[in-house]
Amino acid sequence: MLLAVAAKAGAVRWAFLHEDFNGWFYMWCDFVWCALAATLFLALPGVLLCRAFRFDAAASLCCSFMAATALYAVLAMVLPLVGVKASWVVLLCLALALAACAWAVSHFCARGAAVVLTGDALRRACCGRLSGNAGLVVLYGTIGIAVVSVIFVCNISSPDAFWRAWDNVHHLSSVRAFMESGNFSSLTTTSYATAADAAVTPFPGEAMFYPSAWHCLVAMVAQAVGAQPALAANAVNAVLMGIVLPLSMFALLRRLLPASLSVLACGAACVLAFGTFPWGFLTFGPLYPNLMSYALLPAAAFAFLTVFDRGIGCGRRAANIAFFVIGLVSLALSQPNAVFSLGVFLVPYCVMQSHRGGVCLRDKKGWKTAPLLCAIACIAAIAAFWFLMYHMPFLQGVIEYNWPAKADPSQAFASLLMMSHGYAPVQLILAAFVLTGLAIALRRPEYRWFAWSYLFASAIFFIDMAFNGAVKHFIAGFWYTDQLRTGSMAAIFAVPLAALGAHRLADIAALAFDRLVCVGASRGKRPSVIVRLGCAAVLFAAIFYPSFDMSGRFYVNTAFGDIGARITAQTDPAKVHYLDEEEREFVRQACEIVPSDQVLLNRPNDGSVFLYGADGVRTYYRYLTGYEGGWGESRQSVLIRKSLCYIAENAEVRDAVKSVGAQYVLNLDAGYDGDKPGEGGAKRRFLPSDGIRDEWWSGISSIDDDTPGFEVVLSEGDMRLYKITM
Repeated sequence: MLLAVAAKAGAVRWAFLHEDFNGWFYMWCDFVWCALAATLFLALPGVLLCRAFRFDAAASLCCSFMAATALYAVLAMVLPLVGVKASWVVLLCLALALAACAWAVSHFCARGAAVVLTGDALRRACCGRLSGNAGLVVLYGTIGIAVVSVIFVCNISSPDAFWRAWDNVHHLSSVRAFMESGNFSSLTTTSYATAADAAVTPFPGEAMFYPSAWHCLVAMVAQAVGAQPALAANAVNAVLMGIVLPLSMFALLRRLLPASLSVLACGAACVLAFGTFPWGFLTFGPLYPNLMSYALLPAAAFAFLTVFDRGIGCGRRAANIAFFVIGLVSLALSQPNAVFSLGVFLVPYCVMQSHRGGVCLRDKKGWKTAPLLCAIACIAAIAAFWFLMYHMPFLQGVIEYNWPAKADPSQAFASLLMMSHGYAPVQLILAAFVLTGLAIALRRPEYRWFAWSYLFASAIFFIDMAFNGAVKHFIAGFWYTDQLRTGSMAAIFAVPLAALGAHRLADIAALAFDRLVCVGASRGKRPSVIVRLGCAAVLFAAIFYPSFDMSGRFYVNTAFGDIGARITAQTDPAKVHYLDEEEREFVRQACEIVPSDQVLLNRPNDGSVFLYGADGVRTYYRYLTGYEGGWGESRQSVLIRKSLCYIAENAEVRDAVKSVGAQYVLNLDAGYDGDKPGEGGAKRRFLPSDGIRDEWWSGISSIDDDTPGFEVVLSEGDMRLYKITM
């Protein structure tokens, strides 16, 4: 509801600013429909599948997103193998059918009788009894939706706005390719997925495995609502942050901190309080698949913990193991580094369980050293597995990727201590929450293991942030040695500690307030619930407070003020010049001239690399990299990008152009050189400093209005559409 209100408020605001009420209003309505579709697509089959594993209603709802993600991703890989085209209808119906069958089999085995799948039976299966958890589930969801509405939805420049940045080249193009080809599989991802595109691709045979659960969900939502990929992506990301992550975290926190409802209530406000995660994944990269995998990670951790439930039979334990495997599949097909993050979180728990097993052996067999030996054996096994994964050939591209150190050790430690993680402005109050919670957890045996999980993740981030070399790659290589990813892992693991610390500090603040205001009237008694809630609200409001100007003397840049400003700047086409609205309007006019079945030759580093994913323009070059021998480029592509300007005198170039069926050339920055290194000006192209070379497409960039073999058919400023006349 809050998301819908925010969307409509944004629609009215932008409608008046742009004098196009109907267009903006319907676009925001599409955003709301996409958000609802994403929620239902994940919840409906997911809840049924979780109920098949006999989890209670609250756990089923919170883990449903993880289960549905695995279902869709696996189905999307199977369908092409059996010759069936994927669509949102096919995937949803198959997922619902499989989940319903699993639920029916589960209940048949439990009751020893046939199960009639009536509407009332399905309703009971999905809902069950929320009992005392209902209020907390609603609280987590409400706070999540409210925070995401204010910080994200209200700061994007429009519902279909997207950041013209590296990873969005792949994200938007992959979603578009899924929608057009009917192949949503992670096994064969490519931006040239249709038969027509595959026939003319510059990179024959480049389709490869890429974890695409996020892209699959966005494509389903976009198809169902009839929205563009960028709009559907924004809506899906809002759902992942506002609903999936909070409820997934609630499933874990309910397991870790079962004794206190008030601590769990504090956890609802801690989930989205870290500037690093999830917000950094929106404004760096952007790392949308990693956003999904980390949002599902707490639910996967919960699934693992259920395997060690006491007092359950072998059948139930086997079912819990199977459910954990489903969680692993959801993480691996969203972004595999989340599997390693999950491992980091669970290592101390596994060591603790091994020690407990040793205690049982000591009590039964009298082996005094059994607990220590079992713990050491567990650590050795985990270290051996880590070493094995480090040397796996298929992971070398990830492990060897190098993000250099960004700070000296003292600065890296300060960044970790202040909850900045090298990305967001310092968060002093949140740091106090985490440190207080860490002290509490280390003193209490039942909490100690996840305190060590946080310390382990913090050590990985510290090494990643402050050092270079082989040790760094061995420790942090599974996360591309990317400090944002390792810092986000530490932030996720800090949420239980922040909940503990927030609860304790709110109590201390309430006690101080009570004694000061009431002049000791309540001495010896706990402060009232209202006072404690008020103090907690003030502390959390300080965390989420926007940036402000202090009486005109100095500017205070808060973490969430900075995040909001980044989102606004990165989604405002007036501030990101790679592909501004003037250029997109020019392309729309060009598309009225160019037949839709023809490829449009382009120079991707002028911003046209985004046109296929964002607007469905059938451009020829849809990648920024992979040229100069990188991905097995075709001879025709090499001739076109290097020698197209010589088409009038080179028969090989003419044959190459005819082989791809192109008749038009698009250049959005013809003759523009104001953004070359050292010359300042607006940045209109990806530059050599970005690893992109202008000379890679010299055959296209060298074309001007007088080049033989080309005719200007559309011209405005430095934008040109040429028709090939040879």
